[in-house]
Amino acid sequence: MSRQFKAGPWLAVAFLAVCGVLAWKYYPREDAVPASPAETIAPAPEAPREPQVLHPIEDVPVLPEEAPAEPLPALADSDAVAWAALAGLLDGGDLAAFLVPDYLVQRLVTTIDNLPRRDITRQAYAARPVTGDLAVGVSGEQRYLDRANFARYDTAVATFERVDSRRLVSAYVRLYPLFEQAYREVGVPGRTFNDRLVEVIDHLLAAPEPGDNLALVPVPGRPRWAFADPRLEQASIGHKALWRMGPDHATRVKAKLGQLRELLAAQRPAG
Repeated sequence: MSRQFKAGPWLAVAFLAVCGVLAWKYYPREDAVPASPAETIAPAPEAPREPQVLHPIEDVPVLPEEAPAEPLPALADSDAVAWAALAGLLDGGDLAAFLVPDYLVQRLVTTIDNLPRRDITRQAYAARPVTGDLAVGVSGEQRYLDRANFARYDTAVATFERVDSRRLVSAYVRLYPLFEQAYREVGVPGRTFNDRLVEVIDHLLAAPEPGDNLALVPVPGRPRWAFADPRLEQASIGHKALWRMGPDHATRVKAKLGQLRELLAAQRPAG
Protein backbone atom coordinates (compact mmCIF):
# COMPACT_ATOMS: atom_id res chain seq x y z
CA MET A 1 0.00 0.00 0.00
CA SER A 2 1.56 3.30 -1.00
CA ARG A 3 1.97 6.23 1.36
CA GLN A 4 0.30 9.46 0.49
CA PHE A 5 2.64 12.46 0.63
CA LYS A 6 1.26 15.36 2.65
CA ALA A 7 3.00 18.68 1.83
CA GLY A 8 1.60 20.70 4.72
CA PRO A 9 4.03 19.76 7.54
CA TRP A 10 7.10 19.88 5.29
CA LEU A 11 6.20 23.30 3.97
CA ALA A 12 5.94 24.56 7.53
CA VAL A 13 9.38 23.19 8.43
CA ALA A 14 10.94 24.65 5.28
CA PHE A 15 9.35 28.02 5.97
CA LEU A 16 10.73 28.10 9.49
CA ALA A 17 14.22 27.12 8.27
CA VAL A 18 14.28 29.86 5.65
CA CYS A 19 13.11 32.38 8.21
CA GLY A 20 15.89 31.31 10.54
CA VAL A 21 18.56 31.71 7.85
CA LEU A 22 17.26 35.11 6.85
CA ALA A 23 17.06 36.26 10.44
CA TRP A 24 20.65 35.20 11.10
CA LYS A 25 21.86 36.83 7.90
CA TYR A 26 20.08 40.17 8.14
CA TYR A 27 19.45 40.74 11.83
CA PRO A 28 21.62 43.71 12.94
CA ARG A 29 24.38 42.73 15.40
CA GLU A 30 27.63 44.22 16.76
CA ASP A 31 30.86 43.53 15.01
CA ALA A 32 32.92 40.97 16.83
CA VAL A 33 35.79 42.51 18.78
CA PRO A 34 38.97 40.58 18.20
CA ALA A 35 40.54 39.32 21.33
CA SER A 36 43.52 41.47 22.18
CA PRO A 37 46.54 40.00 23.83
CA ALA A 38 46.85 40.74 27.50
CA GLU A 39 48.49 44.11 28.05
CA THR A 40 51.89 44.05 29.71
CA ILE A 41 51.53 46.19 32.80
CA ALA A 42 54.81 47.74 33.83
CA PRO A 43 55.36 47.69 37.56
CA ALA A 44 54.82 51.04 39.18
CA PRO A 45 58.10 52.77 39.92
CA GLU A 46 59.11 52.53 43.51
CA ALA A 47 58.77 55.69 45.50
CA PRO A 48 62.17 57.19 46.22
CA ARG A 49 63.39 55.97 49.55
CA GLU A 50 64.15 58.40 52.27
CA PRO A 51 67.92 58.81 52.52
CA GLN A 52 69.49 57.16 55.51
CA VAL A 53 70.80 59.88 57.77
CA LEU A 54 73.93 58.54 59.41
CA HIS A 55 74.53 61.39 61.82
CA PRO A 56 71.31 63.25 62.66
CA ILE A 57 71.92 66.82 63.66
CA GLU A 58 69.37 66.33 66.44
CA ASP A 59 71.76 63.89 68.15
CA VAL A 60 74.69 66.30 68.25
CA PRO A 61 75.29 67.42 71.86
CA VAL A 62 75.15 71.18 72.38
CA LEU A 63 75.69 73.54 75.27
CA PRO A 64 72.63 75.18 76.84
CA GLU A 65 71.64 78.47 75.26
CA GLU A 66 72.72 81.41 77.40
CA ALA A 67 69.92 83.50 75.90
CA PRO A 68 66.83 82.72 73.82
CA ALA A 69 67.92 82.09 70.27
CA GLU A 70 66.70 84.63 67.75
CA PRO A 71 65.17 83.39 64.49
CA LEU A 72 67.76 82.82 61.82
CA PRO A 73 67.82 85.19 58.85
CA ALA A 74 67.47 84.10 55.26
CA LEU A 75 70.60 82.51 53.82
CA ALA A 76 71.20 85.51 51.56
CA ASP A 77 71.22 87.78 54.62
CA SER A 78 73.12 85.49 56.99
CA ASP A 79 76.64 86.95 56.83
CA ALA A 80 76.33 89.16 59.91
CA VAL A 81 74.84 86.44 62.11
CA ALA A 82 77.30 83.74 60.99
CA TRP A 83 80.26 86.10 61.32
CA ALA A 84 79.25 87.16 64.84
CA ALA A 85 78.78 83.53 65.91
CA LEU A 86 82.21 82.46 64.67
CA ALA A 87 84.02 85.62 65.79
CA GLY A 88 82.63 85.13 69.28
CA LEU A 89 84.49 81.82 69.51
CA LEU A 90 87.90 83.48 69.07
CA ASP A 91 87.71 85.49 72.30
CA GLY A 92 89.02 88.65 70.70
CA GLY A 93 90.92 86.99 67.85
CA ASP A 94 90.71 88.43 64.35
CA LEU A 95 88.44 86.18 62.29
CA ALA A 96 89.08 88.36 59.23
CA ALA A 97 92.67 87.12 59.20
CA PHE A 98 91.42 83.63 58.36
CA LEU A 99 88.07 83.79 56.58
CA VAL A 100 86.44 85.79 53.80
CA PRO A 101 83.44 87.62 55.32
CA ASP A 102 80.97 87.75 52.46
CA TYR A 103 78.79 84.71 51.60
CA LEU A 104 80.37 83.08 54.63
CA VAL A 105 78.03 80.11 55.06
CA GLN A 106 77.96 79.39 51.34
CA ARG A 107 81.76 79.58 51.11
CA LEU A 108 82.24 77.33 54.13
CA VAL A 109 79.87 74.72 52.71
CA THR A 110 81.50 74.80 49.28
CA THR A 111 85.02 74.65 50.72
CA ILE A 112 84.23 71.75 53.05
CA ASP A 113 82.42 69.84 50.30
CA ASN A 114 85.41 70.20 47.97
CA LEU A 115 88.21 69.28 50.39
CA PRO A 116 88.20 65.61 49.29
CA ARG A 117 88.37 66.72 45.65
CA ARG A 118 91.29 68.00 43.61
CA ASP A 119 90.12 71.48 42.64
CA ILE A 120 88.08 74.41 43.86
CA THR A 121 87.75 77.89 42.42
CA ARG A 122 89.46 80.55 44.48
CA GLN A 123 86.27 82.67 44.36
CA ALA A 124 84.38 79.99 46.32
CA TYR A 125 87.11 79.33 48.89
CA ALA A 126 86.29 80.38 52.46
CA ALA A 127 89.85 80.62 53.82
CA ARG A 128 92.18 83.50 53.12
CA PRO A 129 95.58 82.59 51.67
CA VAL A 130 98.30 82.06 54.25
CA THR A 131 100.52 85.11 54.48
CA GLY A 132 104.06 84.99 53.17
CA ASP A 133 105.66 83.20 50.25
CA LEU A 134 106.11 79.47 49.98
CA ALA A 135 109.56 78.57 51.32
CA VAL A 136 111.38 76.45 48.75
CA GLY A 137 114.63 74.72 49.62
CA VAL A 138 117.36 73.94 47.12
CA SER A 139 119.58 70.87 47.02
CA GLY A 140 121.61 70.70 43.82
CA GLU A 141 119.06 70.82 41.03
CA GLN A 142 116.25 69.66 43.24
CA ARG A 143 113.66 71.93 44.83
CA TYR A 144 111.78 70.83 47.90
CA LEU A 145 109.31 72.13 50.49
CA ASP A 146 111.46 73.87 53.08
CA ARG A 147 110.60 73.33 56.73
CA ALA A 148 110.71 77.11 57.15
CA ASN A 149 107.40 77.15 55.29
CA PHE A 150 105.62 75.47 58.20
CA ALA A 151 105.90 78.58 60.38
CA ARG A 152 103.42 80.34 58.11
CA TYR A 153 100.71 78.15 59.66
CA ASP A 154 101.61 78.72 63.32
CA THR A 155 98.92 81.31 64.03
CA ALA A 156 96.12 79.55 62.16
CA VAL A 157 96.79 76.17 63.79
CA ALA A 158 97.15 77.66 67.28
CA THR A 159 93.89 79.59 66.84
CA PHE A 160 92.07 76.47 65.66
CA GLU A 161 93.34 74.56 68.69
CA ARG A 162 92.21 77.25 71.13
CA VAL A 163 88.59 77.29 69.94
CA ASP A 164 86.44 75.37 72.38
CA SER A 165 85.14 72.35 70.47
CA ARG A 166 81.77 72.23 72.25
CA ARG A 167 81.14 75.92 71.70
CA LEU A 168 82.08 75.59 68.04
CA VAL A 169 79.76 72.63 67.54
CA SER A 170 76.95 74.36 69.45
CA ALA A 171 77.24 77.41 67.17
CA TYR A 172 77.24 75.12 64.16
CA VAL A 173 74.06 73.37 65.30
CA ARG A 174 72.31 76.70 65.86
CA LEU A 175 73.25 77.86 62.36
CA TYR A 176 72.67 74.41 60.86
CA PRO A 177 69.51 75.25 58.86
CA LEU A 178 71.61 77.77 56.93
CA PHE A 179 74.37 75.23 56.29
CA GLU A 180 71.82 72.65 55.18
CA GLN A 181 70.14 75.07 52.78
CA ALA A 182 73.48 76.08 51.28
CA TYR A 183 74.43 72.42 50.87
CA ARG A 184 71.18 71.61 49.06
CA GLU A 185 72.22 74.16 46.45
CA VAL A 186 75.62 72.56 45.78
CA GLY A 187 75.57 69.07 47.29
CA VAL A 188 74.29 65.62 46.41
CA PRO A 189 70.47 65.36 46.55
CA GLY A 190 69.24 63.26 49.43
CA ARG A 191 72.28 63.80 51.65
CA THR A 192 72.59 65.99 54.70
CA PHE A 193 75.39 68.43 55.27
CA ASN A 194 76.25 66.99 58.67
CA ASP A 195 76.80 63.57 57.10
CA ARG A 196 79.01 65.19 54.48
CA LEU A 197 80.96 67.11 57.13
CA VAL A 198 81.70 63.93 59.09
CA GLU A 199 82.72 62.22 55.84
CA VAL A 200 85.12 65.06 55.00
CA ILE A 201 86.65 64.96 58.47
CA ASP A 202 87.21 61.22 58.05
CA HIS A 203 88.92 61.95 54.74
CA LEU A 204 91.27 64.44 56.40
CA LEU A 205 92.02 62.11 59.30
CA ALA A 206 93.01 59.45 56.75
CA ALA A 207 95.64 61.67 55.10
CA PRO A 208 98.86 59.62 54.81
CA GLU A 209 102.26 60.80 55.96
CA PRO A 210 104.10 61.90 52.81
CA GLY A 211 107.59 61.74 54.30
CA ASP A 212 110.31 64.37 54.51
CA ASN A 213 111.87 66.51 51.79
CA LEU A 214 108.84 66.80 49.54
CA ALA A 215 110.20 67.56 46.08
CA LEU A 216 108.63 70.45 44.18
CA VAL A 217 108.50 71.45 40.52
CA PRO A 218 107.43 74.79 39.03
CA VAL A 219 104.09 74.87 37.25
CA PRO A 220 104.69 76.04 33.67
CA GLY A 221 103.16 79.42 32.97
CA ARG A 222 101.98 79.91 36.57
CA PRO A 223 103.71 81.42 39.61
CA ARG A 224 103.25 78.37 41.79
CA TRP A 225 104.85 75.08 42.73
CA ALA A 226 103.52 71.54 42.51
CA PHE A 227 104.60 68.32 44.16
CA ALA A 228 107.04 66.48 41.95
CA ASP A 229 105.54 63.12 42.88
CA PRO A 230 102.43 62.74 40.66
CA ARG A 231 100.69 60.71 43.37
CA LEU A 232 101.00 63.60 45.80
CA GLU A 233 100.04 66.21 43.26
CA GLN A 234 96.92 64.23 42.30
CA ALA A 235 95.81 64.07 45.93
CA SER A 236 92.88 66.02 47.33
CA ILE A 237 92.89 69.66 48.34
CA GLY A 238 92.56 68.68 51.98
CA HIS A 239 95.45 66.23 52.01
CA LYS A 240 97.79 68.63 50.24
CA ALA A 241 96.88 71.40 52.69
CA LEU A 242 97.88 69.15 55.60
CA TRP A 243 101.17 68.28 53.92
CA ARG A 244 102.04 71.92 53.23
CA MET A 245 101.62 72.92 56.87
CA GLY A 246 104.09 70.28 58.07
CA PRO A 247 103.80 67.07 60.06
CA ASP A 248 103.58 68.69 63.50
CA HIS A 249 100.82 71.06 62.50
CA ALA A 250 99.00 68.28 60.64
CA THR A 251 99.06 66.08 63.75
CA ARG A 252 97.61 68.89 65.88
CA VAL A 253 94.92 69.70 63.33
CA LYS A 254 93.94 66.03 63.11
CA ALA A 255 93.66 65.84 66.90
CA LYS A 256 91.25 68.77 66.89
CA LEU A 257 89.28 67.31 64.00
CA GLY A 258 88.98 64.07 65.94
CA GLN A 259 87.36 65.95 68.83
CA LEU A 260 84.91 67.66 66.49
CA ARG A 261 84.13 64.41 64.72
CA GLU A 262 83.25 62.71 68.00
CA LEU A 263 80.74 65.47 68.76
CA LEU A 264 79.29 65.77 65.25
CA ALA A 265 78.81 62.03 64.86
CA ALA A 266 77.85 61.50 68.50
CA GLN A 267 80.28 58.56 68.51
CA ARG A 268 83.99 57.84 68.35
CA PRO A 269 85.61 57.32 64.92
CA ALA A 270 86.18 53.73 63.90
CA GLY A 271 89.67 52.28 64.14
